Amino acid sequence: MNSGDEYTDGFTQRSIDAYNQAVESGDAERIEQAKYSLLIDAISILGIVGNYITVEQHGIQFDFGVSCIHKGTRLYRIRSYQQDINFDDPCAWEPNPHRTQGRANRQGQEAMYLGSTEAVCLLETHTAIGQRYALGSYECSEDIVVGGFLHIDSTNTLHNIAGMVLNSLLIAPSREKRNSDLFGFLDRCYGQILLDDLCDLSCVMERGGLELPFKFGVLNQREHLHDLTNDICAILAEKTPDGIRYSSCFLPLEAPGIACSDYNLALYRSGIDKLKFLGCKIKTNESPLTSVDVAKCLIGCGR
Repeated sequence: MNSGDEYTDGFTQRSIDAYNQAVESGDAERIEQAKYSLLIDAISILGIVGNYITVEQHGIQFDFGVSCIHKGTRLYRIRSYQQDINFDDPCAWEPNPHRTQGRANRQGQEAMYLGSTEAVCLLETHTAIGQRYALGSYECSEDIVVGGFLHIDSTNTLHNIAGMVLNSLLIAPSREKRNSDLFGFLDRCYGQILLDDLCDLSCVMERGGLELPFKFGVLNQREHLHDLTNDICAILAEKTPDGIRYSSCFLPLEAPGIACSDYNLALYRSGIDKLKFLGCKIKTNESPLTSVDVAKCLIGCGR
């Protein structure tokens, strides 16, 4: 770096100059290389997230791929059972009318959250064993195209590193009251995590990348990190207005190059309009599986 560079946790003037020079050269390969060098230019890996948001907002775009949820695919939602609600009425299954902020939507923005399986919905809703719930089923009446970070580029290591970091932040668990059991376990495992602990790119792929979402969750000491995930999803939704595909923070298995049968969707209006409500069943949860059980399997607990 030049002595005049001011380096916070984001790209330096040097990487900006290198990108501008690449653009001036007109060399597509050089531009692509400089673009990803700009993206990765950060002290900590969390800085990559800030870089992505900043450069995308300034018109430098990255392609992390899209997914097609094909016509005929079944999707699910779970609501806690209440006797005074007619769950057979399709109106009971409309998007949250309060439009509260979520992982993929800002306060006041319409979104419908669904799971690809009943199992992932049970984890997402923290449905306790023995608890009654209403399981709503939907079918895609058309193909739904959604954004995310599943695309891998065998020729571009920086693309794959950035995709892994962005995906991990997007699916990181949020430090909320309902996640207290999970964070009780994670805090015992990791103790305190600081930005200084996330400065080596090698930590991106620890345990095949399974640890990073949990580490981002522990790093975040606020009640939620949805302001950042909202920014990421807003960028993705520019290219895929139907919605976003992401792994459940309680079953964080999807990553660049890895697509699983268990995943979440956040659909916006154009995607919601491509759903057909099929009906619901009132059920009782018989599965003892919890988010802590999953975390123990994925990252171990002998720490």
